[in-house]
Amino acid sequence: MEKCGIVSYGISVPYRRLSVKETLDVWLTSSPDLIIKSMGVSERAVLGFDEDGTTLAIDAVKAAGVKNNAIYDSDCLLLGTATNPYDSRPSSTIVSEATRIRYSALSSDIQFGGKSGTTAMILATGMVGAGLSKSAIAIGVDTINRHTAPGDMAEPYAGAGAGAVVIGTEDVIATIDAYESYATDLSDSFRVEGERYIKSGMLYGQARNDIGVYDHTVKAGQALLQKLGLTAADYTYCVAQQTAPSVARKIAGKLGFSKEQVESCLFAETIGDTGSASVMIGLAKVLDHAKPGDRIFVVSYGYGAGADAISLTVTDNILNVQSKGKKVDEIVNRKQLISYGMAAKYEYKYIRHSFPTNAYL
Repeated sequence: MEKCGIVSYGISVPYRRLSVKETLDVWLTSSPDLIIKSMGVSERAVLGFDEDGTTLAIDAVKAAGVKNNAIYDSDCLLLGTATNPYDSRPSSTIVSEATRIRYSALSSDIQFGGKSGTTAMILATGMVGAGLSKSAIAIGVDTINRHTAPGDMAEPYAGAGAGAVVIGTEDVIATIDAYESYATDLSDSFRVEGERYIKSGMLYGQARNDIGVYDHTVKAGQALLQKLGLTAADYTYCVAQQTAPSVARKIAGKLGFSKEQVESCLFAETIGDTGSASVMIGLAKVLDHAKPGDRIFVVSYGYGAGADAISLTVTDNILNVQSKGKKVDEIVNRKQLISYGMAAKYEYKYIRHSFPTNAYL
């Protein structure tokens, strides 16, 4: 029996995109130089009228199935999200049904922070490692764009996406060696019951990031490095939370990683903030090119939920899956630019149909 770890992976992002400039031309809420040049985001993903977190999650799981059909042997599916389409109905059962996972599988949603994807991954690893599941699917998915109000300062870079990994003990492509978490009760962003849009509990700016994403990711990351007796130099890659590319670079830098170690995971320039999917997609991008023996350091962050840090080691089996299915860059680079008006229409920001067609109407 091989060590517990990732057997397969897949992602999904909307192909429609909205330029940062389009949004700022309408609302004038920020400077293009700040978001495009400083933060590093030029476009963000736009959901279609028939897309939501469940459809993205389904596509991500199916993509993982192309690389390894172990998804159909899974008896556990954990879906992490902060933007579930329903307030009191799980998305995990919908995804299980749509991807033909066995009816006897344990299905559950992991909510409500932007690190829900990595938390699902840690819990899935525990299920498999304890022998309670043969294999388990962990999903991170969020639709930050549909849950960001028109005119909000975060609207220009609020994206959407999903990432899925299959955890097992056979044909492991990356072992999960250890993890650490760090969390405090912090209302840097939140969404209360009955409300659609995410709110900020404090002013946007450097101080907010300092006590939120940077403080938590650094403490979780340092604890993991200390546990393993390793340093940043012992890793080939660092995958960090991408509210924007600049945030991932700064997290990595604070933990001692070089620019080169983090660049390989970046994708948010044309997708935006994908919340719980952020490090799942970044990890998938790294796995597309990783070599046997490479160490990967993953650190996520969720508003009010803290940070998870995970250490992985790539195995020889990685070569068996890299040639299967589409690579992350190929998926991300498939796009269609649309106007702000069309984005508002697709994401149901201003209109309601006379009859309901989905959870947002």
